[in-house]
Amino acid sequence: MVICGTDLFSSILPYVHILSSSSSTYCSQCMNLSNDLKRCSKCHRISYCSISCQRKDWIYHKYECLHLHEINDEYDLTRLFLRLIIRYKNDNGIDNSSTKRCLNDLKTHENEIRHDKRRYMTFQLIYQYIKQLNLFDELNERIIFELFCRLVINTLTIHDPIDLKSIGYGLYLDATIYNHSCYPTCHTLFNGIYLTIRTISDESNDEWTINYIDLLESYKNRQEFLRENYYFNCQCKRCLKNDLNELILLEKIHYEEQQMDKYINKNEFFNAYQSIQNLSNYYNEILPYYHAYVSLHHVKHLKLELLLAETISNIILQSTMNNTCQRIKISMGEKHPLTQETIKLCEQYKLEMAIKQRQING
Repeated sequence: MVICGTDLFSSILPYVHILSSSSSTYCSQCMNLSNDLKRCSKCHRISYCSISCQRKDWIYHKYECLHLHEINDEYDLTRLFLRLIIRYKNDNGIDNSSTKRCLNDLKTHENEIRHDKRRYMTFQLIYQYIKQLNLFDELNERIIFELFCRLVINTLTIHDPIDLKSIGYGLYLDATIYNHSCYPTCHTLFNGIYLTIRTISDESNDEWTINYIDLLESYKNRQEFLRENYYFNCQCKRCLKNDLNELILLEKIHYEEQQMDKYINKNEFFNAYQSIQNLSNYYNEILPYYHAYVSLHHVKHLKLELLLAETISNIILQSTMNNTCQRIKISMGEKHPLTQETIKLCEQYKLEMAIKQRQING
């Protein structure tokens, strides 16, 4: 039996990846946040945190560097696809690392994509652009279409490890074995480009699952998105139940999240604290207890309590610190950046309290 908080895969590297064009404060290669990024001197579009990262990325960037200004549509997908073809030319889709997966093991849904006007037009648009580069004449359209299908069906969104916002996209061969559930038993954790698949349940029901989509969408929206992008109807236990009260709960969640952000921006921390307490109850009814999104919420909860420490009982505050640290360790692992940040936050507060107490006693 695999217990909750177990890494099924740890520190997986992507087969190919890109930084999102909207994520300008991260290194394009390692995808770590940096205050000292240097732009490529030729294209002025791609930035790196070090010469080492620039050199690692040059195997791909040397082909795209002088052409990035020509990409008018589907910028991120075009770059990711171009890198996939370059990698495929080098190893024929067989990764040389310890992974047991290769590119040809990935599902394509070719028939569905060929008959999907939106997706097929996107492919034709990118294909025509790639043909103009005259880099892949030995690959016919059929092979390139297969690669496109494998990419769009299996790509994961890469998230910042601290606030979990989307910063890029990557194709992780080992991660493609996991199917989707709207009430998953695992989640994906990122530290830069490194991916970890971690269990958030003791029960796998014979299959470990992750979520491909936003779990805070309604049943209708989730099903539509999955059909349009992955060509299946979800039949997880949450979708089969299709609780009509869930829609009301989701509306409450979205409202309280907006209120909380508004109050925090206005430095109205007590009002934000009330909203975040409401959210804790709502999340428990709809999301897995140890899911990364819920754990991040509890870290925010802790930060607000620390800001309001003078108005909150020390017993409550100590309980929140202990519970949050315990939750985050199981959810993220002790070495994850968010776990380390949370532990450091608690230790710093305890140290400040100890110094104040000595000053009082002295």
